[in-house]
Amino acid sequence: MKTLLRPVPIGRFRGVTVVAHWSALMTVLLVTWVLTFSFLPVIAPGRSPTVYWVAGALTSVAFMLSLLLHELSHALTAQRFGIEVKRVSLWLLGGATEFGALPPTPRADLLVAAAGPGTSVATGVATGLAATTLDVTGGSALVVAPLMWLAIVNLLIALFNLVPAAPLDGGRVVRAIVWWRTGDQLRGERVSAVAGRVFGLGLVAVGTGGAVAGRVPLLWLAVVGAFLAFYASAERSSNQLRHQLQDVLVQEVMTPDPPVAPGWWTAEDLLRYLATDRHRRVFPVVAPDGTPEGVVSISELVQVPDRAHTKVSDIARDVPVVQADESVLEVIARTSLGHGTDIVPVLRDGRLAGVLGVDDVAWASEISRAVRLEEREAS
Repeated sequence: MKTLLRPVPIGRFRGVTVVAHWSALMTVLLVTWVLTFSFLPVIAPGRSPTVYWVAGALTSVAFMLSLLLHELSHALTAQRFGIEVKRVSLWLLGGATEFGALPPTPRADLLVAAAGPGTSVATGVATGLAATTLDVTGGSALVVAPLMWLAIVNLLIALFNLVPAAPLDGGRVVRAIVWWRTGDQLRGERVSAVAGRVFGLGLVAVGTGGAVAGRVPLLWLAVVGAFLAFYASAERSSNQLRHQLQDVLVQEVMTPDPPVAPGWWTAEDLLRYLATDRHRRVFPVVAPDGTPEGVVSISELVQVPDRAHTKVSDIARDVPVVQADESVLEVIARTSLGHGTDIVPVLRDGRLAGVLGVDDVAWASEISRAVRLEEREAS
């Protein structure tokens, strides 16, 4: 099931990885269905069902490509300002561009945000002009109609994305403007996030109310609104964490010199030893030369059938190993630590120097609200 839910890589463009979530297929099928049965037969009557299906499918694919252009414009503009782009994703509600860092200036923030709607407007105008030209010159309605539909949809996408509420592009424009006027990026994020939650909850109310009144299709507005409200809060939390942990190194927040689990011991021996330490649940497993071999938890030890004859190294979980001088944000980005992994071993000069866990990151995030960690270290 997890494999099925993973995004599928579909290519790279100028170093940007492009993936598609399985739900993007639902969008393609839905758009194809609407065009085939509701739009094309009315605008261009008299064709066979097969012709409508082919035209609808091609238009649907073109629509997804226009969404991809929208997101790639964000990505490529971000790269111009030195902002890391993790990937571009297509999914049920459109697309998303994941950045590895915050924009360095309000100008960069504004231009990256505006690039997407600007591209959608350009796509809409281009397809609209093509449709008009073909219509005037006697082109087939089966070609003119899809082009005009693409033009209208892209212009609507641009308009919707310019709503001044996170996580929409308009919300990022608001963030950039507030940041520019006040010099406070966090304040810009706060204003944008509040607007996003208000707008999202407003859509939920309208959609739910419409559905109750008998207009069931309006329920889709409630789904979109719930998504916007949730991700507005999530985006603010993520950006706040980046601000708090910016330039913080693993060695500043790790748990140093942790108790270790000798890999050559049996599970039974280790459990007996751990009975004297009631304050830890997960331990780095080390080889005789001190090299980390993974991690093991008490719950995993307890579940071993033959604890008396099973070595700890045989049941150790493989986890990434990080360096003491790495950035905490980089570690969170490249490991699953932020998704519940208990600990990762930390090396310094090839030797185990400590462990980094979710609790360590949470502590660093909370304490950094009041004290810069480098100031704490220097005092």
